[in-house]
Amino acid sequence: MNFLLGIYRLMKVGLYIIGCLWTVAFVLPGASPERRGRIIRVWAGRLPRMIGIRIEYEGTLDCPEAFDSGITPNSLGRLLVSNHVTFLDPFVIDAVLPAGFVAKAEIGQWPVLGRIASAVGTIYIDRSNKRALIGISETMETALRQGRNVLVFPEGTTSNGMGLLKMHSNLFEAATVTGAVTVPLLIQYKKDGVPTSIPAWTGHEPLFTRLWAILCSRGLSVTVHILPTLTATNRHVLCAETSAALSAKLGITDPLAQTKE
Repeated sequence: MNFLLGIYRLMKVGLYIIGCLWTVAFVLPGASPERRGRIIRVWAGRLPRMIGIRIEYEGTLDCPEAFDSGITPNSLGRLLVSNHVTFLDPFVIDAVLPAGFVAKAEIGQWPVLGRIASAVGTIYIDRSNKRALIGISETMETALRQGRNVLVFPEGTTSNGMGLLKMHSNLFEAATVTGAVTVPLLIQYKKDGVPTSIPAWTGHEPLFTRLWAILCSRGLSVTVHILPTLTATNRHVLCAETSAALSAKLGITDPLAQTKE
């Protein structure tokens, strides 16, 4: 039964990709920034739901536009900072708070998915190039000054979803320079209401292997916890405060606090 369910959902993924490519080619190019944001929000939420993952969120922001299109043209944008569990995370967050997200450069080279990622405003980062990191920060600053949501995963890689990895402060620089608020987000996946690592993809297995496990699973859900916003003029302080907030929500020891001991 689970095998047939997996095949059925895999077919839906194929149709979803075709729909995304059509939207990228014929709808997004002529859309205003606000309409693009709304389209991205709708399409992002479809994939998790089509493969059986219910999306919920807790918490809010005093900015309805951040949830609608992810753009507030007359004010600064927001730096969304999240833990990272799986390749589905950007889709899940975009379904709640549409954003341009910062991703490793290799994603832009992926067939089909790379084209879609580029079309929705992904900011690519080459972590091996320190000069490139400076350019990324400037690109993020521009996006924030345009009133956009910008999403980063400062752990630098994925975890099993049960804990938090040490965060790196580089990606917080744009918020400290522009004065934009930082919004800590905690993603938690559950199966039948119990925390699970089924969706977690740590990169030690083929992506399709993890996708297949998700497709064959029932009762999956994900909650995006929107924590109180933070501001600071120092990226290291902002990083530490974000790590502490996410750790407290998870009920675990802060990995950055452990590093200092």
